[in-house]
Amino acid sequence: MQYCSINNNKEHLLKLIDWLYQEVISAGGDGDALWYSKYFDVKDILKLVEEYNETLRYKWKVSFDEDRKLISWEDGQEGILITNNREIYLNAPEWQQCIVVN
Repeated sequence: MQYCSINNNKEHLLKLIDWLYQEVISAGGDGDALWYSKYFDVKDILKLVEEYNETLRYKWKVSFDEDRKLISWEDGQEGILITNNREIYLNAPEWQQCIVVN
């Protein structure tokens, strides 16, 4: 699949990453979000997540599963999953605080 370039969309994507982070931490210690990206490669998004994470006072753990096309960005019970994997999106738990598809 041909993905869009993050270079032309960096500002937009960083705002989305910030929104996801802010939404999850607003849950007061138990927030979860999922971003199913159909248009941007998670390998490219990973760079932006790491860049954003470096700006945080308390950095979250960032891990990447290339086989599952999955970024896991978490701190304790708070976490954000970012994926290109449709199956992960389709099997998201009901308790997921928010799900973004783009």
